[in-house]
Amino acid sequence: MNRIRIHARTVLLLGCGVAVTVCGGSWFYTAAAQNRRSLSVQKSRPAARRTTTTGGSILATACRVKLLKQVALGFDRVGTIKQLNFREGDLVKAGQLVAQLSDDVARAALASAEKKAGNDVHKRYASKSYDVAKNEREQAELANKNTGMNVVPLIEVRRLLLAEERSRLQIEQADHDQLIAVLDRELAKADLNTYFLAAPFAGTITRRFKYAGEAVRQGDPVIELVSTATMKIEGRVPLRDVLRLKPGQVVTVKLIDSEEQPDELPAAFKAATFRGRLVFIDPGVNPVGERDVRVWAEVANQGGLLRHGLTAVMSIDPATRP
Repeated sequence: MNRIRIHARTVLLLGCGVAVTVCGGSWFYTAAAQNRRSLSVQKSRPAARRTTTTGGSILATACRVKLLKQVALGFDRVGTIKQLNFREGDLVKAGQLVAQLSDDVARAALASAEKKAGNDVHKRYASKSYDVAKNEREQAELANKNTGMNVVPLIEVRRLLLAEERSRLQIEQADHDQLIAVLDRELAKADLNTYFLAAPFAGTITRRFKYAGEAVRQGDPVIELVSTATMKIEGRVPLRDVLRLKPGQVVTVKLIDSEEQPDELPAAFKAATFRGRLVFIDPGVNPVGERDVRVWAEVANQGGLLRHGLTAVMSIDPATRP
């Protein structure tokens, strides 16, 4: 009977040991599988924005390509559009006229101002009046001198002297009025120029907000002008590398796929390399997340491949002197 009890206890202990072994192996297998899945998820996730230093150059990834010159052009006055012949997609040169307001009243005002600026009748009259007044005063003084007595009363001589001085001041007043007339003419010219809208730089018209015949208020956008000859590449660098950066340093830019849509960028875009200069280093620091600083560079858009919204990687060479 004792042997049977000992065998039963032995079988029970062996069974418990097997159960523990099986459960422990299952737990370790489950943990390993979860660890593998976690590593797989981390590898499949897109890489977050980061900036590294390689070979002496500062590499900023996940940079954005932005427009450097983009303006909405409008008139500096109210009026009615007389001429607007450009459409979206048209190319314009710097200084080229793109729109014009009705300017009949302004042209008439300029013509009147030019006539007044060229009128010197008042000055010529004042000069002749001065000559006559001066001659009368000299003749009166000469008569008194030759006769040795006051043939012409002193009060009359003073009156003649006052008339001479008045004529001299009239010449100065005529010169002043002439100068004001010239300034009024320049003012009329400047006012007429506000009826014309010229392109501040060469570029492409991307939007048209108004049409000929429409009334506009001061500052209303008429067209949008964009230049893609030079683009802006904006990214962030770690705070530890900021002291090595200076405006004017050489940058090299390459386009890459975005994190949201990988493998969508054509090969011609990926193969292109662009060079430019670092322009701006933000004096502030990102208060959230990684302590980094915003920077941007101007890059020549060779081949027109740099387009607003694309993602790029920018390498900054601190060894180059501005």
